Amino acid sequence: MDESTLEELRAAAEARAAFYRTLASLYFKELDQQGIDRLAAADLAAVDGGDPLMNEGYADMAAYLACRDGGTRQELASDFAGAILGAGSYEERRATPFESVFTSESGLLMQEARDDVYRLLCEAHLAVDEGLRTPEDHLSFEFEYMAVQAERLAEALAQGDVGRAARVLDEQRAFHAAHLLNWIDAYCDCLDGCARTRFYRGVSKVTRGFVHADEALMAEAAVALGVGEDESAEDAVRFGGRAEGVHAVAGDACGGVAAAVC
Repeated sequence: MDESTLEELRAAAEARAAFYRTLASLYFKELDQQGIDRLAAADLAAVDGGDPLMNEGYADMAAYLACRDGGTRQELASDFAGAILGAGSYEERRATPFESVFTSESGLLMQEARDDVYRLLCEAHLAVDEGLRTPEDHLSFEFEYMAVQAERLAEALAQGDVGRAARVLDEQRAFHAAHLLNWIDAYCDCLDGCARTRFYRGVSKVTRGFVHADEALMAEAAVALGVGEDESAEDAVRFGGRAEGVHAVAGDACGGVAAAVC
């Protein structure tokens, strides 16, 4: 594999890692004023994420933030508490971001999904901060796992270790299929229904769009590394353009990251 292809794949992996951390931060806690200001300054309406649903979500977030005022932080915090934390809701279903709630028959926390995510985190030598007292199948922690694995992929590619890169990518794709694709649509449907602000409805669209788009991004990477199917190597390496929108809002966009998986 030539150096330019390795570099393109490495840059894409780094962009994916940064974006997964941005998503993790949005579901881990409410935005602080610094995070609101950074997102407002990111010109989200101009971002082309290479996916129509993501672009629609960016436009929703930008439109909301364009009208921000002194009460915006409190309004967003209230929406986060009601829609995502489920505060004050005892009968209506809320978008509490735990895989077990959306994949188990009981709809309760700490079910089979949590146990499997815990096992996979251990196998990857990762752990959730015990002080948080939060189940491992929280969406933020699953996004953090994807971010860490993308960073490991980038590191292997930077070292020219294609074999290791292929193994890391295979682990990431397996986790993505078993613990994100299996419930992200149901989760985003729920968030769409209970979020009161256009901002969090936009976050839902960006989340759904990116999780599905990343399936294709990883498949393209697998083809380029010689372990994928159904595409030619020439057509598979398209990361530069597809990762551009990811770079546009990742990194410094939010005031804080989950930083709970290490």
